[in-house]
Amino acid sequence: MDDIANAAGMSKRTIYENFTDKANLLEACLHYFFEDNMFDMERILNSSDNIIDSIFSLLDSTSKLYFQLKYNFFNEVQKYYPEIYNNTVEIFKQKHFDNTTELLQKGKRDGIVREGVNPVIIAVLINEISIIVLQKDVFLDYNIDKKSAMHACMSCITRGMLTEKGKQILEERIEELKKIKDEYTI
Repeated sequence: MDDIANAAGMSKRTIYENFTDKANLLEACLHYFFEDNMFDMERILNSSDNIIDSIFSLLDSTSKLYFQLKYNFFNEVQKYYPEIYNNTVEIFKQKHFDNTTELLQKGKRDGIVREGVNPVIIAVLINEISIIVLQKDVFLDYNIDKKSAMHACMSCITRGMLTEKGKQILEERIEELKKIKDEYTI
């Protein structure tokens, strides 16, 4: 709590006036983190023209948040605060799953995602890959950072589920981004 108070530029007393203990503070922070993330996700889903734009926007959004976390952060929350983990992280994972499934269904309706693609399987796959990339250090041994690993994994998933129309939109989007950034892949 001393470290948190120092980093926040306030006294421990001020923290304890607002939070009963470390667990209460952790839970509040996780709720804020996930609610902010869900707000961003819903904003992106509602403002994107198609699933491709949504994927790019979501990758950029998650890049800013998740790639800054330490690999073992969620594992430690699960180990030391299992109730908080179940009340926050698991609920967020379900909301993320639901949004991903909905996005894939929209992609099918728009003719961008292949008809044979099972949205549930893809949503589970994306959730599990996110956990592997963000919570485990499997890519560190190969000197691959989280962002590069996530982009490579999402590239494989995305390209595999697209129709020809979807692939064309994807390539156009990549070309637009290459004009802005020297290299960009998905």
